[in-house]
Amino acid sequence: DSYALDALWSGASGVSGVSGANPAGYHATNVALHAVVTGLVFALFRRFALPPGVALAAALVFAVHPTLAAAVAWIPGRNDSLLAVFALAAWIFFLRDRSRSSRWDKALHFAFFGLALLTKETAIALPLVWIAETVVVDRPRDLRSNAMAYVVGWAVLGAALVLLHRAFAPGGIGASSGALVANVPVLVSSLGKLVFPFAPTVLSVQGDLSAWPGVIAAVALGASALVVPGVRARVVVFGLATFVVLLAPVLAVPGTLVLDNRLYLPAVGVLLALGEIARAAAFEGTPPVEARLFVALSVVLAAVLGAVTLGYEGAYRNRGTFAREAVDGSPHSPLAHFCLGQAYQIAGDPERALAEYTTSLSLGPGEIVHNNIAVLYMAGARWSDAERELREELALNPRYARAYENLAVVLRREGRDDESREASATARALEAP
Repeated sequence: DSYALDALWSGASGVSGVSGANPAGYHATNVALHAVVTGLVFALFRRFALPPGVALAAALVFAVHPTLAAAVAWIPGRNDSLLAVFALAAWIFFLRDRSRSSRWDKALHFAFFGLALLTKETAIALPLVWIAETVVVDRPRDLRSNAMAYVVGWAVLGAALVLLHRAFAPGGIGASSGALVANVPVLVSSLGKLVFPFAPTVLSVQGDLSAWPGVIAAVALGASALVVPGVRARVVVFGLATFVVLLAPVLAVPGTLVLDNRLYLPAVGVLLALGEIARAAAFEGTPPVEARLFVALSVVLAAVLGAVTLGYEGAYRNRGTFAREAVDGSPHSPLAHFCLGQAYQIAGDPERALAEYTTSLSLGPGEIVHNNIAVLYMAGARWSDAERELREELALNPRYARAYENLAVVLRREGRDDESREASATARALEAP
């Protein structure tokens, strides 16, 4: 695991004094992965016949894009940047093999696709992207020569992923077409975040998202594909389809939290569509835009996006700034208020912590919230109030050992020793391997 490697090489100089607690090493790895992905984006866009200047500009926008900063600045966002490394590498080797039919390219394609599947289950949608690219963009006359080898390889790797899930997560993840339909507004708002990336959020719920930027973006992209001379409409369509296909597995899970880092790989499709429109507008227009003007405009755009990103990435500096940014960006998110309450509790501000926990519960039920409220009451020797909260916690989360441990303390304080011993025994049983 990459986090374990970071813990080994980054040392124990973190504020907590725990081995691997220094966050600098983790952030350095995230930045390095982002640089690799940016290079792969450039290489992929060149494969779609975008001129070097356009491909470089698109990759530069990817590098400084505010909405994608979550995958770099937030340490847990690494899952999406690792996925992008393996997915884009598999994609590039897929294209190389189709152009020259090399066994090594095919082997490397399957190797990187397998790593992508092990990194994140959403990689299961990648073969649909590659099939669409073959049919929509290249439109070859004969697909039979390599098609069977790829279909069999993808099917075997996909089946292996399903077997692993059944072995280690028998409950499944509960994806459904109904959830996908219900989350269509998230799809639209996500497109808006990528095309107009000036209001990134650390987390959101659907009710706090605006669909209008996404609607405007979709109309603008569609109109550009029809109006701008020289645009390869099939590339624009494919780019947008890639965005939809790669984001769909996330949206198919009910109650999905909206996190910007999940847009990291789907953003490649949107940038491909924008890059194709920029190519046609700059080099196929009448008259074409001069190279120097295109470079200047690209630098200005990258500078503006970079400034927005620099102003935003501080949201990931510590738990307090993260939680406050979460509440500001999504005031109706129970998780955002829970995170802010937890930050206040750790900082020793019980009144504000209790207020945020209460707000969180008013927005929806959540595990651990009642337990944390109970801890606040325990600190104030409000034992009956603490017991009530712990009972509510266990009704929601009956296998939460920490709640049983706290309940044992409360019952002992209330002089109910037999019940306390029973609660303590249950906590030990739940913690046993």
